[in-house]
Amino acid sequence: MKKNSLTNAVIAGLAGVAGIASVANAVNLNPDGLGQVLIYPYYTVNGGNSTLVSVVNTTDFGKAVKVRFVEGRNSREVLDFNLYLSPYDVWTGSVYSLTSTGPANLSTDDNSCTVPAIKTNTCLPVSNGMRYAAFRNLQYVNLSAYGGANYNDAGPNGLDRTREGHLEMIEMAIVTNVPNGSLDAITHDSTGVPADCSQVVAAWSSSSNPSIAYWRANPTDDTLPPTVLNGGGGLFGAAGIVDVQNGTQLTYVADAIDGFSVSNLHAAPGTVSPNLAQANFPTAAGADAIVFNNGSLITTSYPLATAIDAVSAVYMHDAIFNEYAVLTDGTTPILASEWVVTFPTKRFYVDKIAPAILPFQNIFAGAEGAGTAPVDIRLNVYNREEADGTSDCLDAGADACVDFSPSLPGTISTPQLFWEAQVVTFNQPSPFDATNAITGSTLVLGSKLAANVDVSTYGFTEGWMKMRFWDDSVAPMNLHVSRADAAGIRYVGMPVTGFWAENTQTTDVLRNFAGILRHKASRCSVPAGADPLVACPTN
Repeated sequence: MKKNSLTNAVIAGLAGVAGIASVANAVNLNPDGLGQVLIYPYYTVNGGNSTLVSVVNTTDFGKAVKVRFVEGRNSREVLDFNLYLSPYDVWTGSVYSLTSTGPANLSTDDNSCTVPAIKTNTCLPVSNGMRYAAFRNLQYVNLSAYGGANYNDAGPNGLDRTREGHLEMIEMAIVTNVPNGSLDAITHDSTGVPADCSQVVAAWSSSSNPSIAYWRANPTDDTLPPTVLNGGGGLFGAAGIVDVQNGTQLTYVADAIDGFSVSNLHAAPGTVSPNLAQANFPTAAGADAIVFNNGSLITTSYPLATAIDAVSAVYMHDAIFNEYAVLTDGTTPILASEWVVTFPTKRFYVDKIAPAILPFQNIFAGAEGAGTAPVDIRLNVYNREEADGTSDCLDAGADACVDFSPSLPGTISTPQLFWEAQVVTFNQPSPFDATNAITGSTLVLGSKLAANVDVSTYGFTEGWMKMRFWDDSVAPMNLHVSRADAAGIRYVGMPVTGFWAENTQTTDVLRNFAGILRHKASRCSVPAGADPLVACPTN
């Protein structure tokens, strides 16, 4: 037994005695940043930006990791590959675009093994001396003319849809040497190069020789389930959104979900497996979630059929909070603020035939090219001196309501978020017209999936905002309640993550600045048999 395995076994035994074993035996959002699954809330190649991505294996075990990029509207997959990390390995990649409207592309100068190969793949095109993989639209178009399936949804079909979204990395299995020597093949030598990446590429090939294409014949060869005792977990990651021309970089740490799986999820590249709905912890029969709720830990249990709810549970919030600041020199923006708001599990609830699955209310639908899955929200804006310059949208007769712009004069509207990953701006021209058609992009992230809050209406150029996903007084927000777990426990709100991105631009690129702050959040759970309207009154 390896040292780490022995240590984990001892810790597990001590934890059981102490009564805290459940924390390590359920899906949880690890505050220490290490996990089996990493969620990167946003990538973009718009607005002159590129996105740098990294993942680190902190363990002395080999890892088989699914890397998946999904577009922002409906989170259809746009690039998928397998990554094989040797012990203590790091992989980095760069997401960028060659044109202002073309697809996103991924290139890497990293030596870690990927399947398909990227850095050394002579079938891929070259830019600036590096091979790159272009993002694809094949999961949201009709391929029947080519003998494939009709994946068309209500969103646009163009490759420009790949230019922003989010990404996830899922640990599929622990890589071993038995019986084919895969761990040795992916392990770096003294020159920093894996011994034989071509071996693991061939292991997924169409060769008729099972000793060569051994993973296509049996994906569990040379792999073990990623349990704690086998060395599962221990991944962390980060991303940086870089604007080279303006000399800024916005860097954030990926969310780390631990306790995701005790099953071997090793699957072929180019497939939609594994995915977040395949959570299975602490047993293969279902998934438990551990949720930190106002100073206490709540355990909720779900069968395999609704295991996605375990992942959603750790993200369920009735509200998120963050700051904003805006500054202009006349009409020229100097300091701009944008919120990224991502629902990392939304597609499992809305990308289907009606009805949507709770806590979501609307499926992804609409006129061809303009599909949305609206989520009703409430916005409260405050300045830095405690003033609330607005009335709540639900207040009867309110003449001031925080809404996205543009809005119709004299109306009290319910603001909505339409997509799985989107941007909320402050005092920027809305990039959409009244028919929800794209007319522009945002100042910091270049987003085409955005809506604007006009805080100048209230005279607030700096302050903070509360975005609510639950309201106990008016439908449909009082229906934003998750499905019940095995014991009848529910959560109110929405599964959400994201951050505030701030960018200061001057006429001197050496005096440009940028920064990111993750959202803060509140949550409320509903005990079995309780009424959510009583258990979770709106503050």
